[in-house]
Amino acid sequence: MRKGRRILAWTSVAGLVLMFTPRAYTSEIDILVRKLVEKRILTEEEAREVLAEAQKEIKKKEDVESTRVPEWVRNTKIKGDFRLRYQWEDKTGSPDRYRGRYRFRLGMESKVKERMQISAGFATGGNDARSTNQTMEGGFSTPDVRLDYAYVELKPYTWVTVKAGKIKGIKKLIFRPSDLLWDSDINPEGISILLRKEEENRYGLFMNAGFWVLDESGSDPSDPYMLVIQPGFKYRFNETSYIKLAVAGYIFDNVKGTLLTNGADNSGKYNTLENGVLKYDYTSISPSFEWGVKNFFGGLPYLGIWGDYIYNPDPPSENRGFLLGIKLGDKEVKDFKDWQVKYMYRKLEKDAWLDIFPDSDAYSGHTDTQGHELAFTFGLSRHITLGMDYYYMERIKGKGRKQVLQIDWNVKF
Repeated sequence: MRKGRRILAWTSVAGLVLMFTPRAYTSEIDILVRKLVEKRILTEEEAREVLAEAQKEIKKKEDVESTRVPEWVRNTKIKGDFRLRYQWEDKTGSPDRYRGRYRFRLGMESKVKERMQISAGFATGGNDARSTNQTMEGGFSTPDVRLDYAYVELKPYTWVTVKAGKIKGIKKLIFRPSDLLWDSDINPEGISILLRKEEENRYGLFMNAGFWVLDESGSDPSDPYMLVIQPGFKYRFNETSYIKLAVAGYIFDNVKGTLLTNGADNSGKYNTLENGVLKYDYTSISPSFEWGVKNFFGGLPYLGIWGDYIYNPDPPSENRGFLLGIKLGDKEVKDFKDWQVKYMYRKLEKDAWLDIFPDSDAYSGHTDTQGHELAFTFGLSRHITLGMDYYYMERIKGKGRKQVLQIDWNVKF
């Protein structure tokens, strides 16, 4: 009989241990054991034994709780990539150049709250905003690893995303089917607001907006910055084909009369200068489009055609640019035997756009250039690719041409 009572008492105590946190259930156990003594289910000696055993169980649970990994750590993802590159360059007036290069990037994303995420990443390279490549040079010297991006992402509603800080990925902030205006390595600083309406009846609407800081001076309150506003839509013709259209308005302030830098190059190398500073403003309009179809004629995995256009109304001439491209093969190369071929033709006149932003591999990213790009990528396995990229670029008004060949082995993890 006495044994059955002790089993009942222990069952009650164990239930409390499992139901409550250690701080909450200590007093409840004391009350329960006192009641059992009052009803003569337990003796005083048995009550002391029950309480002692309960304290041991409480201590065990507290130890387990103290060693549990915090929730934000469990919600953190680590990712990165490593790339080896052979690069050949042939430029008018300069000897051929052969370079071994590499790139390493490591980033993390941590969901700290239900609608908040913090992201940060590091990468090789120097202070060039358009490159994280490291050239093999310097007698085995140790290269720099720098902060590549760091920003907070908020989603107050399912259709609204706000990002602030040094924000990763220009292509995730605006619709840019090509790198005519923006090198893919550029990570703007400031705040961006992205609005998305889920596709209903084949339509999808979006609006991209941003306030991005270009420079800051302690002696001059007129700091240069830019505003971006880009409405657009996507329409699906059927399950396999779509078209995406958008028009971006770029509004610059306090840029005319300055000389900007992206960390490696100064503006004005190919833009027009007056008294050593930019002569024109670069507030401009840029429509973009992308058309794609899967299983083209039942055999080609994907066919895509895209284009960008830029018009800057401030200069009286040399104020336009465009790019047209075509892609065959897989839309993205992710697995073994995936493949992709791309061809692009671009023309970017002298004062159509600031010369510190375009693709740095197309005649060093300068304006007053035109030419061709041909790229091929093949999947060696999941997350491992082999690629080739060839540029043939010429000056529009000036003299000179430049060829670049890049062969890349890339691993993502």
